[in-house]
Amino acid sequence: MPHNIEKPVMTSEEHSDRKSLLGFSFLHFLNDLHTNAFPSIIPMLVQSISMSLSQAGLLNAVFGITNLLGQPITGYFADRQKKPWLAVWGPMLSIAGASLLPISPSFSIALILVALMTIGTASFHPQGLGRAGSSAGSKDLAFFISLFAACGSFGSALGPVYVVFVISLIGKEMLPVVLIPSFIICLYIWKNIVSEQAAENITNEKAEFKGFFTSMRDIMKKILSLVVVATVRDATLQGIRIFIPMLVVLKGGTIAEGGMLLFAITLSCTFAGILGGKLADTRGDEKVMLWTLGLSPIFLISGLNTTGILSVTTLIIGFGLLQASTPVTTAIAQKKCPLSRSTVSSLAMGVSWGIANLFTTPVGFSADIIGLEKTLRAVAFLPWTVTAWYALKMIFSAKGKR
Repeated sequence: MPHNIEKPVMTSEEHSDRKSLLGFSFLHFLNDLHTNAFPSIIPMLVQSISMSLSQAGLLNAVFGITNLLGQPITGYFADRQKKPWLAVWGPMLSIAGASLLPISPSFSIALILVALMTIGTASFHPQGLGRAGSSAGSKDLAFFISLFAACGSFGSALGPVYVVFVISLIGKEMLPVVLIPSFIICLYIWKNIVSEQAAENITNEKAEFKGFFTSMRDIMKKILSLVVVATVRDATLQGIRIFIPMLVVLKGGTIAEGGMLLFAITLSCTFAGILGGKLADTRGDEKVMLWTLGLSPIFLISGLNTTGILSVTTLIIGFGLLQASTPVTTAIAQKKCPLSRSTVSSLAMGVSWGIANLFTTPVGFSADIIGLEKTLRAVAFLPWTVTAWYALKMIFSAKGKR
């Protein structure tokens, strides 16, 4: 994959803005803590409103549609904002939707609340990722992005456990109470921690309807292959992850046990992302991306075909290998388009994640027809399509040089 990197004058790139990185990373934690409680909420909705697995997949697909359409738009405007409006107000919408979802009285209301939650997420992530990248020094881009991503992964890991704990403590009818402290924290970070975007990191292009499509076309020419790789990775991760608690319940376990397994798996992603980012800055972006994706199916397939501690251990490793490539693909994209960090982040992470969430709908339908275990085993093979693609590219490239 060639790296056609833009080279604007960006003197602030030489120095790290760690305070802003801390602020945006904590907002990422707070946002994903609530939105990624969704897998543990699914069994609650199955019981309270008699929701089917197909409907569960459809609810999750709302994430996909909103991110697919919303993130490029918010990323486009974020690249033209001095103040991080979207990165602060987005989590508030996410938290509101997630806190109200368990008490949804019907499937239609649940759809609306999931839409609200994902509008917030789609608003936050492009600008948060863009600002994490622009806060980095000249030699730690992938590492800074990995720290930002790790905070989201840690929030994702705690989310299923968090919602079960809070509901067991105060009841699901009282869950909206968490809105008060969460909103106070967001406003405090807005006022005291995150800084304005440096002028040299903001594109001079005006935000125009026509300009949006032109910008998207030019950027996609540079990062299309990255978006494809990220989509395959995220489809695998999300296609399995979203149904893990349900698989535990179907096998006779409890919602709490499903949440704990999801916590362990997602926690591994937190540390794996940091390791992947650090290795990418020292060993090479593309090399880390290909090795982690190529090894992940071995462990995922082993985990889905075994039981007990062996299953848990191999699933943890498999998910960790998948997540290790996440900051790497985003870092490569930002290197190629440093004046459009939010936009390329929305494409290399947001759009891929959106398509992956759409993928959970056919996964849900397949689970209803042939069974959840068989479906997830098939999903686990997906990363090898990237391995095969790159192997073919290398073969044809070698032939072309002869």
